[in-house]
Amino acid sequence: MTVSDVTFVGQVASVTGSVVRVRLRGDMPTTVVLVDGESYRVGQIGAFFRIPLGYTHLYGVCTQVGADALPPGLQAAESVALERGFGGEERLAGLRWMTLTLFGEAVGDLFERGVGQYPTVGDEVHLVLDADLRCIYGTSASDRTITVGSIAVSSGIPARLDIERFVGRHSLVVGSTGSGKSNLVTTIVEELVSGGFSASRVLMIDPHGEYQAALKQDARVFKVDADAAAEELPLRVPYWALPLAELLPLTFGPMQPNHEAAIRDRIFEMKRESADQLPDPPPTETITADSPIPFSLKQLWFELDDFERQTFSHNSDQQATTILLEEGGDAESLTRSRYQPASPYNQSPYQNKSRRNIQRQLDLLRSRLMDKRYAFLFDPGGGYTPTLQGAIESDVDELVSSWVGHASPVTILDVSGLPSEILGSVVGTLLRVTYDMLFWAADLPVGGRNQPLLIVLEEAHLFLREGGETPAHTAIARIAREGRKYGVGLMLVSQRPSDLDSAVLSQCGTVISLRLTNTVDRSKVASAFPDDLGGLVALLPALRTGEGLFVGESLEIPSRIRVRRARNKPVGGDPPLARQWRMARPDAGPYSEALKNWRRESDVD
Repeated sequence: MTVSDVTFVGQVASVTGSVVRVRLRGDMPTTVVLVDGESYRVGQIGAFFRIPLGYTHLYGVCTQVGADALPPGLQAAESVALERGFGGEERLAGLRWMTLTLFGEAVGDLFERGVGQYPTVGDEVHLVLDADLRCIYGTSASDRTITVGSIAVSSGIPARLDIERFVGRHSLVVGSTGSGKSNLVTTIVEELVSGGFSASRVLMIDPHGEYQAALKQDARVFKVDADAAAEELPLRVPYWALPLAELLPLTFGPMQPNHEAAIRDRIFEMKRESADQLPDPPPTETITADSPIPFSLKQLWFELDDFERQTFSHNSDQQATTILLEEGGDAESLTRSRYQPASPYNQSPYQNKSRRNIQRQLDLLRSRLMDKRYAFLFDPGGGYTPTLQGAIESDVDELVSSWVGHASPVTILDVSGLPSEILGSVVGTLLRVTYDMLFWAADLPVGGRNQPLLIVLEEAHLFLREGGETPAHTAIARIAREGRKYGVGLMLVSQRPSDLDSAVLSQCGTVISLRLTNTVDRSKVASAFPDDLGGLVALLPALRTGEGLFVGESLEIPSRIRVRRARNKPVGGDPPLARQWRMARPDAGPYSEALKNWRRESDVD
């Protein structure tokens, strides 16, 4: 191929790793080049270019263009080169330049991500034509890909994602409100469940209840205050499956370390006692206070509360004392025992000298146990609520099986009805219980290695804040580090990437960014982009709705993709405002119904 070829646009001026600076031809009258009846723009951010090196062709993406903006140290040297021209010929007299980031190479029709050799000064740079694009995008094997839209620069080429890399290497989806995130997520899940993957498993954490309408045909929906008529199932999270480090703050609130240790010891004893009632009891020496073994919180509360309230006839260990009980309580109904009131003076009845002074914490526990908003946790029903002796009818294996072991490919855990103060703890428990079960399933047929699981976490910034230490943060970080080896993938979805934990973002092999206008958010996304492609963030504010920049391992090359519309629209879409405002003004009567829904904290259909 000669320099006079119509696709020739410039020559390599400098190379720094995978970043190549290109001097554009000075004799191009316009930046629009016609090749075989097709027009191509030279210097478009995100456009692809080709550098032929013998039988090998390197491919790069344009990340920056400019003119007369060289660093001072290079200005003089490159000016001389421009006057003489590369190779002694005067043909590059202009001062226009662009920067490319190399991302792959091809030998013949075989494209491979990554670069085995680098160009040098004077090498030619050419336009990438549709034939080159088809060579690049046509290498994806159809039996392991899904189609989510089309390549923006060539609408006839489908955009395919490699699901093995997309799921196994984790992914991040970001975009401003209204940029099309929900549509993209729905489209990806639709493709996973309709692309011939009959054993696919997707677990969606949905904080706003927006995906049920879009994926109901292929999904089971679990929700607090489930509506059986809408085929919703109750969301149950048994408290005894939580580690004590997560359970105690939820139930008792802040405590002194010595009091916490005493309660931990008692829970450990209760778990050892109730373990004998399990169908297959674990060895006693393996049981800890964190083991997912049932015990009764009501019984624990009753014992601790009773101990705090006891009064005695004498205040001396040497004298016979009598417990001054007036009326016995009941653990099941959370009724306190009643004792003779302690005297404020140093006389009978005497308070319990050994009491721990944790009455405030016990009042909080009783309040939580009686609060209907927490019933899904402390009184989940379905056989998961322990008796006072710690006996249960249903165990964790049935719980996880109901979430990810059913015939439907998608499970939606709608957590929109959870109290905000425990949302992070509950989501962390959902993820930890599911991941631990698949982890210990190892090579069993339902284990993650034999039937991988994709976890989609909407509004990820609520659970994965930079520097956070919530149970959800801990569980997500663990899955991000270890999940690939055990067949559990993450898909993080957020409109505030600047709030997300950097360590977890570094584990995401695929980054999909829709329109982003906030400078801080764009900077965070740039740091997460692989392959020195951070310069492409300049594209993000100008992306159209439903258009995204796909970078990473699941796509052969970084691409600007127009995402197709999902077959069913998620609830999170914008309402048809203009049409709604042209309708007749509604009567004010339904406000009373809205108040009723608010007070009973149930969603409006």
